Amino acid sequence: PTITNVSIKEGDIVEMIGTTFKGEKAKVLRIDKQKEEVVISLLGAAVSFPVTVKIDNIKVIRREDEEEDE
Repeated sequence: PTITNVSIKEGDIVEMIGTTFKGEKAKVLRIDKQKEEVVISLLGAAVSFPVTVKIDNIKVIRREDEEEDE
């Protein structure tokens, strides 16, 4: 997908779909639109650390603003 039609925001919960962490859920910390990368923090990890992945390796499963509505 091109960056123009990807609507990922900081704080979104995403699922990894194409990397070593396939199936893992993570929270978006930062987005670099020029490099088409996102920095995420894995939710299931014992130690929280940032991981940089390409945007096409993740899919958004929950928006931060949806959590607030519940």
